[in-house]
Amino acid sequence: MTNENIIKNIKTRWVKSTDFLVGLALFFAAFVFFYDVLGGELLLTERDLGPYFIPPRFFWVDSIRQGNFPLWNPYQFSGHPFFANPQHGILYPLNVLFFLFPFDTAFNAIIILHFFLGGLFTYFFLKDLKANSAGALVSGLIFMLGGYLLSLHSLLTILLSVVWTPLIMMFFRRALDIPGLKNEIFVAIFMSISFLGGGIEIVYGNFFVLLFMVIFYSTSYMTSVEDKPRRGKLISSLPIYWGRIKFLSERLRSLLVVFILFLFLSAVQLFPFLELLYHSIRGSGISYQEATIWSFAPRDILLFFLPDAFGYFLDMKKYWVTQCWLKTLYTGGFPFILSLIFFLTPRSPLSPSGENNTLKRFDNNRKFYFSLMLFSLFLSLGSFNPLYPFVFKYVPFFNGIRYPVKFLYIFIIVLSITAGLGFKRLSEFSKGNELPFLKKLLLVFSLASGLLLIFLVLGHPGIEHFLKGKGIDAPAFNHLSINLYHAKRFLFYLALFFLLMRVGYEIRWKRWVEILLIFFLTADLFGNMGFYGKEKTSEYFQKTRIMQKITSDKGNFRTFSTSKTISLDHPLLIAETSPLDVFKEKHLPTMNLLYRLPNIWGIDVVRLKRIDELYHAFTGAASISATNLVELYGVKYIISVTPIEEDPRFELVYVRLEGLQGKKEDLLKANTVKLYRNRNPLPRAWLVKDYKVMDAGAILPAMVSKEFNPQKEVLLEEMPEQAAKKGAVNNKYRKGAGEPPREILGSVKIISERNNKINFLVKTTENAILVLNESFFPGWKVLVNGTEEKIYRANYTFQAVPLKAGSQRVEFVYAPLTFKIGAGITLLGIIGCILVGWMGRRR
Repeated sequence: MTNENIIKNIKTRWVKSTDFLVGLALFFAAFVFFYDVLGGELLLTERDLGPYFIPPRFFWVDSIRQGNFPLWNPYQFSGHPFFANPQHGILYPLNVLFFLFPFDTAFNAIIILHFFLGGLFTYFFLKDLKANSAGALVSGLIFMLGGYLLSLHSLLTILLSVVWTPLIMMFFRRALDIPGLKNEIFVAIFMSISFLGGGIEIVYGNFFVLLFMVIFYSTSYMTSVEDKPRRGKLISSLPIYWGRIKFLSERLRSLLVVFILFLFLSAVQLFPFLELLYHSIRGSGISYQEATIWSFAPRDILLFFLPDAFGYFLDMKKYWVTQCWLKTLYTGGFPFILSLIFFLTPRSPLSPSGENNTLKRFDNNRKFYFSLMLFSLFLSLGSFNPLYPFVFKYVPFFNGIRYPVKFLYIFIIVLSITAGLGFKRLSEFSKGNELPFLKKLLLVFSLASGLLLIFLVLGHPGIEHFLKGKGIDAPAFNHLSINLYHAKRFLFYLALFFLLMRVGYEIRWKRWVEILLIFFLTADLFGNMGFYGKEKTSEYFQKTRIMQKITSDKGNFRTFSTSKTISLDHPLLIAETSPLDVFKEKHLPTMNLLYRLPNIWGIDVVRLKRIDELYHAFTGAASISATNLVELYGVKYIISVTPIEEDPRFELVYVRLEGLQGKKEDLLKANTVKLYRNRNPLPRAWLVKDYKVMDAGAILPAMVSKEFNPQKEVLLEEMPEQAAKKGAVNNKYRKGAGEPPREILGSVKIISERNNKINFLVKTTENAILVLNESFFPGWKVLVNGTEEKIYRANYTFQAVPLKAGSQRVEFVYAPLTFKIGAGITLLGIIGCILVGWMGRRR
């Protein structure tokens, strides 16, 4: 073996060992960050995790363990498509951990693992850009421990999707540099995994990122085209222009291939989702006001350096009127310094000749990274952007996307990448002893930051008095003492980072300086440590007294928590207790999933439009007694802070008075949590003789009338096919007719019920209509004695099927065609990708 080969092998082993150590460092940093939830007794429950993400995941994991795949969720919204919503992440590959560990351990581990993956994937991308290991590690730490990603730990779908962006960019860069199916397949795979994580807006944003790469990103081929000599004549320049057009068309072809492959690989989830979206409240878009909630205000730039400087989380009144989607944006000053070094300094002329083209591409790509930053800020500003109404109106899908600040993820990723590249450039300047003014500048900024820090420390009383006089205190801002503490902390690290960069520049970045810099960067970002909410697993899953009473009833019924009860803005009157107890006493509908209790409502951003309209017609009535809809829903138990004893249909079962002072009569009238029982609720399905055929727009007003009796009549939108036959059900009772609805003799018994299937045994003495108060949605079919019959939309959002007299077995089955077609297309896509890979290896 020659000396050159020996040296090459030694370098390869060194690179691999360095990458391994960096991976360990990132892994260790992520787990230390969340050290207190690793014992197996605590569960991460911050913000949306507790009510929105934990219950659905617990439901589908438990369902699959029982061999009951949850295409449908019968426990929310009177039945609702479940698998179709990618936010539940049923097919997300890393969710396999739920089947390897206890639920709480797996749930925490998945969140922590994605912080590690976010840092690791960013590190890989920087190494792919030829950054040194220290610069790549700096980038990984900034992205992994920055305030944006930390805030996403409670916005699980965004977290699961956004961490794949660096890998998507890395492989698409390779696809642009070396065209071929291999890298395009990898891009499509990681894009599909990102989509399965549930962050639909992130996937949409990533396609824009790829489009920017197509237009602006420089590669070796593009550089060679630009480096061709110019002859000064238009006719001589035509080959260059034609080369650029051909080059751009090849890139667009690559993006198109990625998009088509993505459609194939994600079809199993994408097709059911598009069907759900079409029938949902998002199908026709949302209002501009709702779409621009939580926009990134220009003044929020300060939050990168001073956490919650404006006290957004001190007052719930600020929650919806200011940007509260991200709990923290803190990134510190160091990433911005390195990023500025990348953008503002020239490439090193003394770099090795072998790196010349690479460095030139980095210079060209400053335009690409800067344009991405501007694009991210352009979208994130939302309502503060005068051009956003144009985006909302004319750019596809933006009329259905809420919270523009989420698109700040592109800015954060680019900041992390350019910080690593800036560190690389700083190292190169040091080795070449270039830009001597930069050494002086670093020292000046270090001294200036140190002097400002000393001024703040020594002049604290006077500064605090002056700022309070100017109104820079709560409630317009965060508490002044907190802001001053954060300002001192920021200046301390700023002075330290400038000093370390000056020392590193002077001694040509010896290893110990890099280690010190990385250590203090980690310490700075760890300043957000411990802000995340967590509860004991046993206490989270423990039933309230109300839940204990309801679950002791083994009947088939639904529950209802009134709007006032579940409102986060409405306080409850309960004895002093923990925030978790207050949250659980709200009895949010999603918490019913933990105990498999059917509810008429839920929490889902892509819920069916008709379900939403009927529910708001019900809750918008003067009182629960003003309509008969509570019977239509099949509600047996009502959780309410408002007394409803005046209605004889309901009886008070329990009221939480433990630890409260005062007379019972007064406490019953106050906002105490009460449980009522409906004395005669309708069953899950029942028989009626009479029906009306009405326009869809007229049905809802008719249903909120007290005259509507769901037990005796059903409102349809089309004539049943059997109506023309002799002896069919009675259709004489229509608007203006004097004949009242008639009861019939018969019985309906549930034989079995699973997520996607309900079996009934129905006996009737005459022809009738079987009404099922399960939501109507494409994909449901009914078998009557084994023969498929037509399901009719009944009572605006439920199901009905005409039956003949006699004893019949009726089976309702949810088997959506979009799922079957999507699964077939995805299978073809996977087989195609495997064949392409196999053929490539053979070649």
